Amino acid sequence: MNRRTIVFITLLATAMLLPLFAGEGVFSGMVRNYAAFRFSHADIPVHEITADVRFEYYGDMGKLTLHPVAYSSPNKSLELSLGEAYMDFYLPSTDIRVGMQNVIWGEAEGAFITDLVSPRDLRSFILADFTEIRKAVPAVKVDHYLGDYTLEAIWVSHFVPFSPPSEDSMWRQAANLPFPPAITATILEPTMPKSSLENSELFLSLSHFAPKLSWTLNGGYQWGDEPLVTSVTTTGATTRDIAQGYKRYPFVGGSMNTSIASVVLRTEAALAIDKPMNSLDTTANPPISLEKHHQVQTLIGLDWNMFGAQWSTQYLMIYTHNHQDQLISQMKSIKEFAHTLTFRVQDTFLDERLTARLFTYVELDPANALFRPSLSYNLGDGVILEGGAEIFVGDEEGTFGSYQDNSLAFLALRWYF
Repeated sequence: MNRRTIVFITLLATAMLLPLFAGEGVFSGMVRNYAAFRFSHADIPVHEITADVRFEYYGDMGKLTLHPVAYSSPNKSLELSLGEAYMDFYLPSTDIRVGMQNVIWGEAEGAFITDLVSPRDLRSFILADFTEIRKAVPAVKVDHYLGDYTLEAIWVSHFVPFSPPSEDSMWRQAANLPFPPAITATILEPTMPKSSLENSELFLSLSHFAPKLSWTLNGGYQWGDEPLVTSVTTTGATTRDIAQGYKRYPFVGGSMNTSIASVVLRTEAALAIDKPMNSLDTTANPPISLEKHHQVQTLIGLDWNMFGAQWSTQYLMIYTHNHQDQLISQMKSIKEFAHTLTFRVQDTFLDERLTARLFTYVELDPANALFRPSLSYNLGDGVILEGGAEIFVGDEEGTFGSYQDNSLAFLALRWYF
C-alpha cells in the first residue's frame, strides 16, 4: 500500500468517524529547517524541511489522533508519511487504543532494551530526535487499571520492520561479504512475513506506580526488526544470491526506578530466548548460516541535579550465551560481552531561554564514541534556534567509530505551534 493510498484511507476514515464524536479538534505541531555540514567532505549532505503536525479531536467517546509528517529535501520528491493515526476509547477502568501508534517501554535513554514494540527508524543512523526514532505499528492496545497497577496488552496485527539507510545515504555501510573477489554476490530484498493472524505479535506488561518505587514486568513474542541472512544460493559458477528474512523469538524483561536521596536510580533488563543470529564461517558452504542464542541486555542509570544542571549516566551490557566468534549482526561481529556507557548533562541560562546540552555514547570494546553537544535558544513565540555537532571518534570497527568520516555540525530552526 503506497503513501497516497494510506493518506486517502485516513482522510476517509476521519470524515466517517468525526460525526460520532461531540467535541472539538486541536492542531499542534512543529516545522523544522535542518542543515548539516560534514567536516571530512566539506559538503552539506543534509538539508531537510520537516512539517510534523498533530490533530487531536476530543469527544465524549474518547479521542482521535492523526499525526502526518512531511519531509522535503533538495533533489528529492516530497515524502509523506503517517507518524500515527489512532483512536482512544476511555472506559471506567480501561483505555483502548486502536490504530497506527508508537509504544514506548522501559527506562533507557537512547537505548532499546524492553522498548521493542515499535521498530526503529535508522535512516539517519541514531541521530534523529529520540521522539522521532520510533515507527508506528498497527496495533490494539488495552490498558486496564487496578489501583496502582496497570495491566497492558498489545496486539500488533502486521509486522513492521526497521527502516535502514537508503542506498545513497551517507549512513549506508557496504556489507563485507565472505566471498572471493571472483564471486559476485547479490543481496536480495528481505522477504516479509505474510500478513496473517499467525504472524501477528503479542506483548504483555504489568506495571506498578508508587512515589518511592515503580516497576514494570513485560514480555512478548515478536519478529526481530532487522533482517537475517536465511540462505545462500549458487546461481552460477561465479554468482551467488543471498536471501534475507525475519525471524521471531520471545522475550521477557522488566524495569524499575526509585529515588535514593536526591538521585534517581533506573534499571532495566531483558532476556531474548533463542534469538536467531547469523554465523559466518568462510570455510563452510554456505559460509553464512543461522543459529539461536539466548541474549541478555541490562542497564543501570542514575539521574541527579548538581550545580543547577541536570546530569545522567547509564551503563548498558549485552551478554550472548553460548557465544562463538563467528556470530555476526548486519555483517559486524557480535561479542560475548558488549559494554556501552552514556552520559548527559543539560543546563539553562538567560532566564531559561538558552539550553546547553551534551549527550555521549561510549563503546568500550573496541573503544569508540559519539559526542553530541548542542545549544538551543528560545526566540519566543515557539521559535527555537539550535546548533550543535555529531562527532564520531575511535576504532573503525566500533558502532560509532565506523562513521568517523560523517562527523558533522548542524543548524536547525524550529517553530512549534
